[in-house]
Amino acid sequence: MDTNKLKRFATEARTILMQGVKHRLQALGFDLKTGQPSEIPQQMEGGAVFMGDIVSTDFYNRWMSLHNNVQSRSLKEIAEEAAYTWFNRFMAIRIMAKQKFIAPVLEYESEEVRIPIIVSEARQGRIPQMKEDLRSRLMELLDDDSKTNEQFALLIVAYCHENPIINNCFGAITDYTELLLPQNILSDGGFVDMINHTEFITEEHYASAELIGWLYQFYISDRKDEAFAKKGKYNADEIAPATQIFTPNWIVKYMVENTLGRIYIDNNPYCDLKDELQYLVDMKPNNEILKVSDISDMKVADLACGSGHILNECFDMLFKIYIEEGYSRRSAIQEILSKNLVGIDIDSRAKQLATFALLMKACQKDQSFLDGNVMPRVYNMPRPYCEVMKKDYKDKTDEKTFICSMLAHFIMGEDKEMLNELAEAVMLIDHSNTLGSIMKFEISSRTRNILKIRLEEYEKLDFVPEEIQQLLPYIRIILALTDKYAAICMNPPYMGSGRFDSTLSKYVKDNYPHSKEDLFSIFMDVAIHRLLSNGKYGMINMHSWMFLSSFEKLRRELLNNYHIDSLLHLGPRTFDELNGEVVQNSVFVVANHKSDEGGVYFRLVDGKNCTDKKEMFLLALQKQTSKIYFPNVSQSNFEKIPGSPIGYWVSRNLSKVFDIGVNITNYIDSFQGIITGDNNKFLRLWSELEISKIALHKGNINEISLNNTYWIPYNKGGIFRKWYGIQDVVVYWKNGPRDKTRGKEGFQKYYLKEYVAWSYTVNNSIATRYYPKGFLWDVRGSGIMDKGKNMLFYLQAFITSKVGFKTFRVNGSNLSCQVENILQLPIIYNENKKIFVDSLVKKNIAISRFDWDSHETSWDFETNPLLAVDENTYIDNINHEIELHEKETGKHICIDLVTPQLGSLQWRMEQYKKKWKYLFMQLHENEEELNRQFIDIYGLQDELTPEVPLDEITILQQGEINVVDNGLNWNDDVLIKQLISYAIGCMMGRYSIDRKGLVLANQGDGLKEYEDLVPNSRFKVDDDGIIPLMSSDTDFADNATKRFKHWLAIAFGEDTLVENLNFIEGVLEKNLTDYFVKDFWKDHKKMYQNRPIYWLFSSKKGAFQCITYMHRMNPYTAECIRTKYLLPHIEWLLQKQNEMKANSTNLSIGERKQLDNINKQIDECREYHDRLHVIADQQIAFDLDDGVVVNYAKFGDVLQKLK
Repeated sequence: MDTNKLKRFATEARTILMQGVKHRLQALGFDLKTGQPSEIPQQMEGGAVFMGDIVSTDFYNRWMSLHNNVQSRSLKEIAEEAAYTWFNRFMAIRIMAKQKFIAPVLEYESEEVRIPIIVSEARQGRIPQMKEDLRSRLMELLDDDSKTNEQFALLIVAYCHENPIINNCFGAITDYTELLLPQNILSDGGFVDMINHTEFITEEHYASAELIGWLYQFYISDRKDEAFAKKGKYNADEIAPATQIFTPNWIVKYMVENTLGRIYIDNNPYCDLKDELQYLVDMKPNNEILKVSDISDMKVADLACGSGHILNECFDMLFKIYIEEGYSRRSAIQEILSKNLVGIDIDSRAKQLATFALLMKACQKDQSFLDGNVMPRVYNMPRPYCEVMKKDYKDKTDEKTFICSMLAHFIMGEDKEMLNELAEAVMLIDHSNTLGSIMKFEISSRTRNILKIRLEEYEKLDFVPEEIQQLLPYIRIILALTDKYAAICMNPPYMGSGRFDSTLSKYVKDNYPHSKEDLFSIFMDVAIHRLLSNGKYGMINMHSWMFLSSFEKLRRELLNNYHIDSLLHLGPRTFDELNGEVVQNSVFVVANHKSDEGGVYFRLVDGKNCTDKKEMFLLALQKQTSKIYFPNVSQSNFEKIPGSPIGYWVSRNLSKVFDIGVNITNYIDSFQGIITGDNNKFLRLWSELEISKIALHKGNINEISLNNTYWIPYNKGGIFRKWYGIQDVVVYWKNGPRDKTRGKEGFQKYYLKEYVAWSYTVNNSIATRYYPKGFLWDVRGSGIMDKGKNMLFYLQAFITSKVGFKTFRVNGSNLSCQVENILQLPIIYNENKKIFVDSLVKKNIAISRFDWDSHETSWDFETNPLLAVDENTYIDNINHEIELHEKETGKHICIDLVTPQLGSLQWRMEQYKKKWKYLFMQLHENEEELNRQFIDIYGLQDELTPEVPLDEITILQQGEINVVDNGLNWNDDVLIKQLISYAIGCMMGRYSIDRKGLVLANQGDGLKEYEDLVPNSRFKVDDDGIIPLMSSDTDFADNATKRFKHWLAIAFGEDTLVENLNFIEGVLEKNLTDYFVKDFWKDHKKMYQNRPIYWLFSSKKGAFQCITYMHRMNPYTAECIRTKYLLPHIEWLLQKQNEMKANSTNLSIGERKQLDNINKQIDECREYHDRLHVIADQQIAFDLDDGVVVNYAKFGDVLQKLK
C-alpha cells in the first residue's frame, strides 16, 4: 500500500475541512482566537433574530448548543471534532459505496451536474428516513435549488443516522455539528469533490480493511507531531496521538500466525491451515500447549487496538479456522464477533474505526451483517461514572455509596463485599483516560461470574432501563480486563516514564514495579497476566527492553517464568513513515509457560527498510540464513551475561569472554554527569568569555579562586571523535554544584581528575576520548576514572577497539553508549601486552591532541599550522618517505635535500599535507594494531578482523579532508580559510605572529595590553578592533583585503607576496575581496558554532559592513563605527556620485549602471545610519559572561543575524 499518497490525501483533507469549519465558525459570529461570539441570537416568538436576519427556532437551539460547547470546552476542540466527524463519516460512506454495500450517495449526478446523488434523489422525491420536523425543513429547502449546501447537510446527517453501520460505529452527530458543515464542502476543491476525484486512493485501497486505519493515522499526524515536540509530561488527551503508530502488515501476520495460528496447529497438527501461514516459525513439538476443545474459547485480544489492524488480521485467522472446522460463513462471523475477538483502546475515534473496519471485513464475507445487529466487541474508555450521572461528590465515601446503590440494581443483590469490589473498579475507571488497559481490577471470580451472567441477560433484553444502560460500558471494560485469553496480539504505546503524568506515574509504580520504565514494557506485564496457561502473546516493541538495565527485572521475570518462542530483532527503520533510527524495534511471541526448549531468533537489524526486513525474514525461514537465523537459543544463555540481555547472537567464544572476564568496575569508578537544569544559563563556549575567568588545566577544585576564575572546562559530549578533543565548553561554577539540578556534590573528590569519556552516539565503534586534569562533566560527558590501578589507557584502548564494541553490543543499542553499557563490559587483563597497548594509546592521544590544538577553537591553540611548517617539518617528511618506502619494499632509498621554500605558501601547504597524511596513517595503523592485540587477548580471531576503514579515523574533522576510494582527498580551500581566519585574529590582536597562543582575550583589552605582551610586534594590530569588509576600492586603509596583504607579506615575505596571493585566490576560486565581502563571516560563524567572536555590523544588503572583535568592544564601539567608518563611507559614496553626475553626458551604459548602484548604496547606508545612530546613542555595555546570543541581541538589527 502506497502510504505516501494516503498521507497526502489525509493531511490535505484535514486542512480543507479545518479551514471550512473555521470559516463556518466565523460566519456564525465566533472569534477564532477567543471563542467569544460577536453577538448572541435573540429569541422571539417563532424563531430568533441573528445578525439582522430572522432565523428559525431550530437554528437558535443548535447555535446555543454550539455556543455552550465552545465555552465549556474550547473552540479548537469543537473545530477538530466537527472536521473529524465529517471526515470519518464521509470516508466510511465512500468505502461502503466502493465495496457496493450502499448506493454511491456522495458521487456527483454527473460531471456536468456536480450535485451529490443524495441531493439529486431527494429533489426527485426519494428521501431517506428522518424525523418529521427535519423532513418539513428539508421540504422547504428543496423548493430552492440555491440551497444545495443546506439540503446536503440535512440529508447526509439523516443518512448517517439511518444507516445502521455508520450510526452504530460512529454514533449520532451532535445537534450543532450540522451548522459546521463547511460552506465549500461541495465546491471545486472542497472535500466531497476531493474524495470523488482523488488519485491518491485506488480501488485496491478501498478493498483493504487497512485503509481506514492509515487514513486516521495520517489525519492525526499534525496532532502527533505537536505531542512529540512537547517537552515534559503528556496530558491525557495527548497520550493517544503521541503513541499510535500503524503496524506493518507482515509484522501483524507474524504475530497472529505465531500465536493464534500456532495454538490451533498445536491442537490440529495435520490441518490444512499450516500450509497457508507464510510467517509461521517452525517450533520443536512439546507438551506445553494450550488445549482447545471449543474454538469459541480461543479468545484473542488487542488491548491497545488503535484502528483495528491487528484485530482484522485476527478475524481473518479465526475465520479460516472456523471454516476449516466446518462452520458456515455467517455462523463463523457471528461467533468471532461475539465470542472470540476483543479490542480496547483509550481513543474513542480509534475504537470507532476498529469497529467499522471489522464490520467491513465481516460484510465482505457476508453482507447480511450490514444490518448492524451483530457488533464487534471493541471498547473505549468510558467517562467517570458520576460525571455521566451528573453527580458531584466532594467526599469519596458518598461517591462510593452512590455507586454501590446503582450497582446493586445491576447485579440484583446487596452483597456488600461484591458491591465494594465493583465500586472500587468503577471508581478506578475515573482515570481510564490516562490508565487505559493497564488498569487492574481486584474482583473475585464469584463477582466476575455474577457480572458476566447479568451482562448476558441484559444484552438479550429488548428494553434495558437507562440506569442499567449507563453501567454497561463500565461492566464490559471490567470483564474484558479481567478475562483470560488464549492469545493477545498488540503494538502497545511507546511512552517513557518521563512523560507520565502524576496519576499514571503513581499507578505504575504501585502496580508494575518491574516494568514501570515505559508503557510498552508495562503492556508486556499486562499481557502475560491476561493469558491462559500456555497461552501466547505477540507484541512489537521498542527493543530497549532486551538490553537496558532499567528493564533487567522485567527480563529476569520473563526468562525465569515464561518462554520466548521466537523473536524478530528488527532494529531501526521498521516503520517507514518514521524518519531516522531513534525508534528501534523487536517483535516477539511469548508463551505463558516455562520450557527448556530454545527459542528461534532472527536478526533483521541491517534491513534498509521494512520491506527489506520482511524479505530477509522470509528467506531465513526457507534457507536458515547464517547470521540472520539463530535457532534453538536457550534462555539460560542470557543469564550468563551481566544484566541478562537478550543476546541471542552471542557465540560460545564471546559468551566465554563474559565468563572469564572481570567486570570493568574492578578497575574504575564511573558516574553519570551533572545536569545544570538550564544550559543556556550555565554553559558557554570558552571563546565567548574572558580567558582570565576560565580555570584551565587545574587538577584540584580547591586551587581555584571561584570569585575570579569561575568558568571551568566542561565535557558535554559531542561529535564522534576518538582519543582526544571536543574541549570547547565551560560551565559557570561560582556557586559550585548548589544551583544545578544535579550537581554531584557528593562526588567532589572526583572533580577535575583525568578520565576517559566517550561520544554518546556510536558508529561502528565507541569513540573514547582522554580528558586530562581540569574537567567537570555532563550526562553525555560521563566517563571512567582510574581507581589507582594504572588501567586508564588499557581500558580506553579496549573500549575503542572492535572487541570493546562487540561486547558493548551485547548489552547496548546500536545508537547510543551510556554509562550502564560501559559498566557491564568484561575485562581480560594481559600484563604482558599492557605496556605496548598503553604506548599506542598515548601516541594516538598525542596525534589527536596535536590535531585538536592546531585549530583556533582550542584554548591551547598556538599558531596556524601552515605558519608552523619549518625546516624540521621538511626533514621529518623526508624521513617518513624513506621509512615508508623501506616498509613497503624492504629497500632503503636516499633522497637529496633541497632548500626549503619557506616563503612559498604552496610549498608550506604541500609539506603540511605530507606531515598530516603521515600522522593520519600512523593513527590508522595504531588503531588496527590495538584491534589485533585485543582480538588476540579475547580469543575472537574467528569473529573479528583488525581492519579499520579510513573514514573512521577522526582527525582533520573540520573539512580538511574527504576519504575517497580509501584515500585522502585534501580540501585546500579549508586550509586557506583557516589561515585567513588566523590572520584576522592577528589584525584584531587576538593572536600575533610574534607570540604563541592568545594575546588579547579579556574584555576591554586594547593596544596597551597588546604592546605589553608583544612589545616588538612585526605586524601592527588594528587600533580600534574594527575592520571593514568592503570592496578594495573603498577609502579605508584598514580594509580587510589591504590588511591581509600586508600581513601576508610580513608572515611569508614581501618577495613571494604576489605568488602567494595568486595561490590563495586560485584555491578559493575567487578574489580576496569577494571572499571577505561575501563569505568570510559565514565561515567564521560556522567555525564558532553560531557564537561568533567577530561581530558583523552590516546594512541590509551589505553596502556597508565591518567586523569588530567583541572582547575589544566598549559602550562607544557603535558610535565609533558610525563616525569613523559609516559616515566617511557615505561621504566617499557621495563624492563618487557627484563626480559621475558632473560627467553624466559622457557616461557609458556600464558607468550608468555603476551610478545607479552608487545611488542605491547611498540610500541603503543612510537608512542603516539612522538605525545605527539609535543604537550608538544607547552606549550599550555588556558582560561577556552573558554569552554571545544574549549580548549580540542587544544590538538588534544593526548586526547581521546569527541564524
